[in-house]
Amino acid sequence: MIITVIFLVIVGGISLSQAVSDPHQVTLRWLRLGGIIAVTLLAVAVTIAVLTEPKIQPTDWGLLALTATVLVIQLTATQKAKHQIQRRAAGCGFLLASGTAGTIVTHHLTTAINLPSIAITTALSAGLVGGTLMTMLLGHAYLTAGNEMTQKPFMRLLLMVITLLILRLIFSTMWGGYSYYTSSRTGPNSWNLMMMMARYLVGFGVPAVFAYMTYDCIKRRANQSATGILYITYVMVIIGEGAALALLGATGWAF
Repeated sequence: MIITVIFLVIVGGISLSQAVSDPHQVTLRWLRLGGIIAVTLLAVAVTIAVLTEPKIQPTDWGLLALTATVLVIQLTATQKAKHQIQRRAAGCGFLLASGTAGTIVTHHLTTAINLPSIAITTALSAGLVGGTLMTMLLGHAYLTAGNEMTQKPFMRLLLMVITLLILRLIFSTMWGGYSYYTSSRTGPNSWNLMMMMARYLVGFGVPAVFAYMTYDCIKRRANQSATGILYITYVMVIIGEGAALALLGATGWAF
């Protein structure tokens, strides 16, 4: 179910990015692209769930169906330039997608930690992964948008990603790293240690450096350079969140 959860958090982050962004300051093409990607990834997540987990609980199916409905509404509202409906639907899509990911985690990956920590972890993970993707795609949109957009929406999304990266690091350290090393039920394990190195060095350290570089590029209006850096940042974030899910399943702690 790890792949299904990753797709759901990406979908949630895409919706959060669209809810945070002012639709009058970005292009319709970018909003529509995000909606199409979200619907497509959700369809893939559902397909994987059907093929790999036939005993998935009815609650999960209900949440998946509700998430799909909201995403379709959001995409339709985007196409018809109904901006207020689009933003509200995007906000609901974030809550539903990240919430669904959290319920699947508790049902299929671990039951060792409390629900609030799962809810906060999946919400932050969704915003970070999907937000980085949409920030990168917004940077790419500047290459074809001409003078349609100012730097403001680009900077807004980057600051959102930086904030989420900081919060994700704080809660991961508190609920994951600290809990792991102070718990009597976890001992030395070379695989877990390697995953933790990937989680913190690749998933947090490298993205933090690249986020600063992107911030400097946006201030200089070097959007093409910022977009290239964000491509690499997105890969690092995905690796980090994948390592966090692997550690969650192996140790029961929310990395």
